[in-house]
Amino acid sequence: DSIDQSELSSGINAEYGHISDWYSTLVEITGGWGAYEAKTGKQPPNYQLDSIDQSELLITGARQTCQRTEIMVHVDPVRRIASYIKGDFKVLFGDQAIGADCEEDIYYPFDETCVEWEIVQLFNITADVSENNNIADDYPDEVQQLKQALVMYLLEQAPMQCQLSSVTNSFPNTAVPYCLPFDFLDDVIPPWATYALLD
Repeated sequence: DSIDQSELSSGINAEYGHISDWYSTLVEITGGWGAYEAKTGKQPPNYQLDSIDQSELLITGARQTCQRTEIMVHVDPVRRIASYIKGDFKVLFGDQAIGADCEEDIYYPFDETCVEWEIVQLFNITADVSENNNIADDYPDEVQQLKQALVMYLLEQAPMQCQLSSVTNSFPNTAVPYCLPFDFLDDVIPPWATYALLD
């Protein structure tokens, strides 16, 4: 079905969105997975997505339709830093200014040890958009909750391995012959990853 132009909203919206949300949003706007299956006769892809459908928010502008309440900004096990947004708060762990390169012979785990938790900054990004006031000492419970959310996220991740032959099981290898820092279930390469196959 085509979108009724009279229903479209315009202007600035302060709700959370992530670039990954465009995938599910565009799928929904163009008819959804049902339309895909009807047109192609194929089943929709059977993998979990980080992408969230934001079509209703985009079309109507209604704040209550926003489905995203958190954003995993980054986790870098080489620099041992992480950043996470939930609600009004943004937390940063580790020295964000430090630089580091991936070493040839190091295996970088995605687990509780990959972040420097002792260095912490917390900002209320609703009241302090420029992130000038570190309020971590004033909200230790909030810091702990955000840290726990990050830890739970890390427990679901595969380890990052430098793409060098000197690291055991590093990519590329026989099962995973492409340069991507994550693994797939049962070593099955999904069609969308074939662009990274090595020559």
